[in-house]
Amino acid sequence: MYTTLPARRSMPIPQPVGAAVVVIAWALGGTGSVFALSHANEWGKMLDTRVPYFDVQTAGVDVARPDIRSAAEHLANIRQVLNPAIADLATVFGVSRQAIYKWIGGESTPEADKLERIRSLSLAADAFQKAEVTRASSLLKMKAFDGRSLLDLVAAGQLAPEHSQTLIAEAQAMDAAYSRSGLAKSKAAPSDDWRAELSIPGSSE
Repeated sequence: MYTTLPARRSMPIPQPVGAAVVVIAWALGGTGSVFALSHANEWGKMLDTRVPYFDVQTAGVDVARPDIRSAAEHLANIRQVLNPAIADLATVFGVSRQAIYKWIGGESTPEADKLERIRSLSLAADAFQKAEVTRASSLLKMKAFDGRSLLDLVAAGQLAPEHSQTLIAEAQAMDAAYSRSGLAKSKAAPSDDWRAELSIPGSSE
């Protein structure tokens, strides 16, 4: 038995099923071709590439987008959030300071293993920024991981997201302790007098 598929229908069709039906009707009905219903499986395959794929399992879910930032962009992010010294970056990535400057300027591209370490530190910077950690730079050299710092882990290629989260939790705990101390509400002007010799007992002055 053969039948001619109808052209577009004007009757309302529920969404989102309606969208798929309209696309199929346009793809088939608009041609005026005749298809054997007994071979529906065969001509149905021809529509696979013409009907947009819609994954209902991921509908409404925030799917992580791939990180396509360049090495220069990652380094700019690291410097803005973590503010490390160029010499420290050179040590961590095992290159000269001149190489770091060339990466920052986009004049050259780091090797794959170094790029991966740069990316891991940049993702750590992202985590600190998202958590609104204001003293991220002071946490870079904190020996919080069996005597190793965040920079030590980067140099070894062992930095993982949980390490950043540990330091974020530490920073948040320090901020909470500072707030409880009442120093945040003090009206006294900040001073560096404690750095002077006069603040050191037994000094000559």
